[in-house]
Amino acid sequence: MVRMVRRVSILFLVLLLFSCSPKNLILTGNIKDGVEISDYGRFDEILSFAPSAKYALLIGSDGTAALITSRSFSKIYIQKDKNCWNSKADILPAVCNIRNLKEICIYTKTSIEDNNFSKRMNDFEFLGQSSKNGYYARKYKERSRD
Repeated sequence: MVRMVRRVSILFLVLLLFSCSPKNLILTGNIKDGVEISDYGRFDEILSFAPSAKYALLIGSDGTAALITSRSFSKIYIQKDKNCWNSKADILPAVCNIRNLKEICIYTKTSIEDNNFSKRMNDFEFLGQSSKNGYYARKYKERSRD
């Protein structure tokens, strides 16, 4: 009986650990479908598979989004927290620090025109632009889908 209780306890602990860990972060835009981030680190290194990426829209689960250019990619860190993904950038405008990222939409300059990034941008309302240390970011809010 004690052995069975230990096994159940260990199984419960393992399930709890996996349920609390964040899932992979989804990448959308005009890139290959089904791309996800499973590792954390500097954003430019994470995007090494897409060297022609020009813009990224960092989207939080609350609908807040920051549009950044490739010049800023090396200044942003994508972090895994207990239950979510976050973006962190000390020298960029504060809007680039987004908690609980749900998606990152990428615009990659390709020879084949693809409007997935533009279509996704239409889901957002422009709120303003801010700058810090010579870097710019545009702030957006996701439109409600009533």
